Amino acid sequence: MKTKDVNNAIENWLGGRADRSAREWLMNEMKRDPDLAREVALRKRTDEIIAGRDVVDLRHKLKDIEMRRRSAGTVRRAVIRSARYAAAVALVAVVTAALYLAFGPGSSPDDLYSSYYARYEAPGAVRSAVSSGNTLMENALASYTAREYDKAIIYLEQVINSGQEDMESVFMHGMANMEVKNYPVASGSFTRVIEHNDNLYLEDAAWYLGLCYMMTDNREKALNQFSSIAGSGSRYSRQAAKLARKLK
Repeated sequence: MKTKDVNNAIENWLGGRADRSAREWLMNEMKRDPDLAREVALRKRTDEIIAGRDVVDLRHKLKDIEMRRRSAGTVRRAVIRSARYAAAVALVAVVTAALYLAFGPGSSPDDLYSSYYARYEAPGAVRSAVSSGNTLMENALASYTAREYDKAIIYLEQVINSGQEDMESVFMHGMANMEVKNYPVASGSFTRVIEHNDNLYLEDAAWYLGLCYMMTDNREKALNQFSSIAGSGSRYSRQAAKLARKLK
């Protein structure tokens, strides 16, 4: 699909105008393309931050100026460039201020993530080589261990789509996506593990889901998640309590 069509699909989805087939297509593309998923998440975050703010009015005014310029046939490129630059500066200021107010100095999502995130070591780490004789799950774990996360995701999705998956494959799918910073997809996998509620990955899934919430600017969900973990007796309780305090 052309870049223009992809942009239209994203904008329609963010604006609630996409029909079911368009939504399903975009969801599948996001699962297949981590860069696209990150772009969609960034656009959604930006839209949420600037919604209802003066920047929206400024963007509308710029659009009106551009339409008048076209209809009158006048060329005022220097003025328009200056206005657009001012809008960009204002947008950066709004985003920066919002993140500062939400997380405090030195406690941005990226800072907190760097301090508290630790790569999950797969239990199948001994399966160190991908082989045609291995099962899909063995190759998935071998790829994850080798830090070949895109390959691991492909193998894990094959396991899940085959209908033979257990919660290990779903959880590792979340971890592999987390490693490539595809936090929306990772959140879905961790949520599925938690909803299953009868597996060995519940504590880990709850912890990493909280980090995903934090990295997608779902501050309230992140705070609730870490507060719940802090009072649960989980091995992540102490870390979760610290993060909850930083997010308040």
